Amino acid sequence: MSEPMNLLKRLLNLEPTDISKDDILIHYLNKARSNIYGYCNVVTLPMEYDHVMVDYAVYLYKNRDSVGLINKQEGERSATYETGIPTSIRLALPLPKIKVGTD
Repeated sequence: MSEPMNLLKRLLNLEPTDISKDDILIHYLNKARSNIYGYCNVVTLPMEYDHVMVDYAVYLYKNRDSVGLINKQEGERSATYETGIPTSIRLALPLPKIKVGTD
């Protein structure tokens, strides 16, 4: 099992031997990786950013029922959701690469 998957399971309080949610966790790891690569405008990142990808996968997993929501109100309680990659995750990533076109 990969180190990012082990860390993801630990952060979600899942037993490392519990494979019942592995397909879902792999989906969120892949989604986090894809979104981060798109944000940074790269095709790969050094392994030192794996923990950031895992943090974002945890965020995606925990907020999976809120996808597409910006605001939610139930009675007197309300919540506002960040759109895109949360600021705390973006700040831990390298600055996006700028591609310069040659015409």
